[in-house]
Amino acid sequence: MKFFIIPLMLALSGLASLAEAEPYVGIGIGSAFYEADLRSLGGGTLDDNSTGTKLYGGYAFNKYYAAEAAVYNFAEASVGAFEVSPGNFASAAASMKGVGAYAVGMYPVTKKVNLMAKLGVLRWDADLQANSNSATNDGTDLAYALAASYAFTKEFLLAAEWESFETDNPELSMFSLGFKFNFR
Repeated sequence: MKFFIIPLMLALSGLASLAEAEPYVGIGIGSAFYEADLRSLGGGTLDDNSTGTKLYGGYAFNKYYAAEAAVYNFAEASVGAFEVSPGNFASAAASMKGVGAYAVGMYPVTKKVNLMAKLGVLRWDADLQANSNSATNDGTDLAYALAASYAFTKEFLLAAEWESFETDNPELSMFSLGFKFNFR
């Protein structure tokens, strides 16, 4: 009889955990900070920002853990003319898109405020340009984030997030504000 009680208790605790589980979706918009090395294209380095947007969705297993996927569109950052060397000017641009997958750790500070940390990967494609020369770059790299949310209701939240992507060229980070909707 004892051998049946332990598996039964584990199964019931798993069901209780699923009762807390909930899917969610969100949108964010903010500043994407580019740092691109364009020397191989006849330019210098581009250090500029643009608008970044993301759509994301996830599944919170309980109030502490979730899995999340996101689609990013980082708008083009460009400089019309910058001095590469004395008397030599270049134009430069970089843009990037990506898809990310994350494990999310959450800590409820209060009933309305939640802190989050994310760790995952980003699959990305970038377009780089210096003067009339262009190139593409892509990869799959580490991504991490720190975030906080404020719940107006149990379903509707305001979220602020800083994300960093360990991409090769361009290097990229983003700060965004957005809204999250929990399906309850």
